[in-house]
Amino acid sequence: MKFLTFATSSGRDRLGVLISDEQVLDLTGCGGPGMQSMLDLIDAGDAGLRTARLHVERVSRGDRRLSSRLRRLCDLRLRSPIPQPRNNLICVGLNYRSHLVQNARAFAQRLEFPTRPIFHTKPASAVIGPEDPIVCDESVTLKLDYEVELAVVIGKRGASINSNDAFDHVFGYTIANDVVSRDAQFRASRFSFDNGLDGWCPLGPVVVDRESVPDPAALTVEVFVNGGLRQRESVSHMLFSLPIIMSELSSVQTLEPGDIIATGTPEGSGYQLRPARFLRPGDIVACRIEGIGILSNPVVAPLETVV
Repeated sequence: MKFLTFATSSGRDRLGVLISDEQVLDLTGCGGPGMQSMLDLIDAGDAGLRTARLHVERVSRGDRRLSSRLRRLCDLRLRSPIPQPRNNLICVGLNYRSHLVQNARAFAQRLEFPTRPIFHTKPASAVIGPEDPIVCDESVTLKLDYEVELAVVIGKRGASINSNDAFDHVFGYTIANDVVSRDAQFRASRFSFDNGLDGWCPLGPVVVDRESVPDPAALTVEVFVNGGLRQRESVSHMLFSLPIIMSELSSVQTLEPGDIIATGTPEGSGYQLRPARFLRPGDIVACRIEGIGILSNPVVAPLETVV
């Protein structure tokens, strides 16, 4: 199932599930556990998923009592699936061999691979949804960059998780664009702070439940800028698999329901190209993972201050 969050005309967020490529069932208020929001659904665990599946089955059988809750996807303003995460997002750095190889080539450096996952964080305030603008403020950075990543949404609390049990703690998967200031990254002194600006982590468009993605390593991540392909690689090429990432991270930090882990990006970021190609106002960045969808965001200049 593909779950999403959408906003009503009054600005209230509602939980939905895709019935088809064109229709959404508004689950909020349908009844049963987990039907108020994405975090409510995650907290409800298996009971919430069973309830959602039951409602979807009722629609497929033509239950007229739910017909008033069907919405056209094209009429909805999608939000980030989790508009306000409870905790900082965890991001894994340098997790694709191709990314490291291209780094070494671009900077004439010795090729070295990390022996353990490398983590940094982004604040919850960095999260935005599909079609929300990424602000490119040249007083902040002249090297704004993109990174498409498979993001994992935690479903069950866990500490010191055994890698063999990791998938038992997964609720589902979505797409993250880990927007980065390469100016700040290369200074290296305040990496999480300088790369955690408001709006610098688009997330979405949906969360696909774990059962619908039996093998996340079989997925392929892609990013297009103005329609041109920049990144494409199989998730199977990650240096550290999802179970290893979750095991390592949970050895020092308890993972909570609703936590989000972005698992790294492959080669093809703007700074690795020759010549380098950074994001500018007017660009459109579209991140794609087959089976999850397309996360598209425009890049805009900051609004002029009105005196």
